[in-house]
Amino acid sequence: MALFSSVLLTTPYITSIVLAAMLFAAIGLSMVFERRSFCRYLCPVGGFIGIYSQTAPIELRIKDKQVCAQCVGKPCYNGSSAGYGCPWDVFPGGLTKNTYCGLCMECIRTCPHDNIAINARPFSADLAKPTTRIDEAFKAFIMMGAAMIYAGVLLGPWGLLKDAAYNVGSSAWFLYAFLFLVMIFIVLPGLLTLGLLPSKSTIPLKHRFAAFSTILIPLGLMFWVAFSLSFVLTNASYILAALSDPLGLGWNLFGTANIPWQPMLISILAPAQTLALVGGLIWSARTAQKVSRETSSPAWPSIVFCFVLTGVMLWLLV
Repeated sequence: MALFSSVLLTTPYITSIVLAAMLFAAIGLSMVFERRSFCRYLCPVGGFIGIYSQTAPIELRIKDKQVCAQCVGKPCYNGSSAGYGCPWDVFPGGLTKNTYCGLCMECIRTCPHDNIAINARPFSADLAKPTTRIDEAFKAFIMMGAAMIYAGVLLGPWGLLKDAAYNVGSSAWFLYAFLFLVMIFIVLPGLLTLGLLPSKSTIPLKHRFAAFSTILIPLGLMFWVAFSLSFVLTNASYILAALSDPLGLGWNLFGTANIPWQPMLISILAPAQTLALVGGLIWSARTAQKVSRETSSPAWPSIVFCFVLTGVMLWLLV
């Protein structure tokens, strides 16, 4: 999806084909496997929503572990006459992170003991316990690296890069795809790994690598915020026109269908992007300090790594 994003985002015909394919894939898998197998294992949207939901200020958790342990039948997971079992195939009694919870709240309805609740909490509470999974680690690299590459392709001044990204199937595109994958799966992980080598920690390098990849979650999230501001503020006036004519049938429901396009709040774009990027760097630095305590490894190499990436993103956007 990331490799074809330039075409997917700008060609409605291709966008519709991909969305239809995802829809039929979800329907087809639901006819073979139980629960939301497509959402949990294949959906690219669910993947990045899941990883960034760890920073959310709300969570679904049980109130009392003892009540869950004594509950017969586990209707929150298996379902009952009150509702379905967890569509995401998650047992709420063992839920410790937001990553795999779709927040459908079906378990609240099926719990016979009123032992499940939605709680407010500090931002990024889940990040206090770093991940130990390599797949989640590389998901963080994919999301952060893709934001940087998109910024260069869609907002940068390099015509050759734009042509390569848009001309899918050409030799230039294959070179672009190769460099895209090398950047995300070799260069960025390699640089982080180099910073982990000078350590006296007894924890295996693989586990420290996965743990320190956690710092890329807040950084990548704020990279996406800064990147998206370029389009939100530039194209916000289209919202008013679309509200009056949502289906493109010539309606004018609210008298705003013919409002001309004009950028909005452009004067605050650069300061807002800078604030988002610097905020992400500070957020990641604090997360790095927590991971450092968990892994008995120095935090400064990973903080320097995040500082360099933030500087590159600041150069691309501002």
